[in-house]
Amino acid sequence: MTVKEAIARANEIRPNVLDDEQKARWLYGLDCDVAEMQDVDQPDFVWPEEDAELLMPAPHDNIYVLYLAAQIDYYNQESANYANDMAVFNAGYDDARAWWRRHNRPKKTGNWQVM
Repeated sequence: MTVKEAIARANEIRPNVLDDEQKARWLYGLDCDVAEMQDVDQPDFVWPEEDAELLMPAPHDNIYVLYLAAQIDYYNQESANYANDMAVFNAGYDDARAWWRRHNRPKKTGNWQVM
């Protein structure tokens, strides 16, 4: 999913007047967290010159839309919607992190395990 796709999907489910550049900055912040989890270099913020590809692959890329929906509700002072959105986002993000760990484990070496 790209930044523009995530913003467009979030705008469909949460119509708003917030600037797309702000939404792109929120996505950049989340993508920096994803980069740290994946142990890759943090992405550069290239909005709006370039429509960057976000790091979390499908089917877990919906976390970006969920996060934007939560941020939109937060800044619109919709506290009940924000709480619900963050609960759904956190569950999705936990699933995405668990999926990433399962599919990107380091190779085992030897007959011992570091604790």
